[in-house]
Amino acid sequence: MEKERIGNFIRQLRTQQGMTQKELADRVHVTDKAVSKWERGLAVPSVDLLMPLSDALAVSVMELLDGQKQETDSIALERANALLQETLERQKRVILKKRVTMLLLFALLLLCCALSGQLMWNQGLLLDERNLHIADIYYAQQDCALDWLRYGLLFVTAGISLLSGLKKN
Repeated sequence: MEKERIGNFIRQLRTQQGMTQKELADRVHVTDKAVSKWERGLAVPSVDLLMPLSDALAVSVMELLDGQKQETDSIALERANALLQETLERQKRVILKKRVTMLLLFALLLLCCALSGQLMWNQGLLLDERNLHIADIYYAQQDCALDWLRYGLLFVTAGISLLSGLKKN
């Protein structure tokens, strides 16, 4: 399955029906940017969008996956199986990539939390051992490095959380 061929086919069918990218996106319940990515060959529709997209463009799912109109109403069973197998393999790779990314983000977030917690724990032990008050530790010159490190780790943790929440796909 070639992304460019499918993208050109989607663009051709959309323009033949006089639809804009936004109108097609509304029919399929995706963004117009997703339709643009399909048409430019940067991505292909996910498996769950094949039926709504084929209905919106008035073609079969097999024609959509093949990237061309079929002259006959039937398609060779081997060709259909190959197209479906290729689509499923692509979906598995996408899902695996997302899972690995989320696992790495979680591990990094866990590491930042552990380091930040250890720094705060150590700072609390220092107070008990030295018999100091909390105000004394913030004005002590040797502990300023701990504060900067702690705030840096908290900033990185917040940034990772924000980026993982913003990432759509």
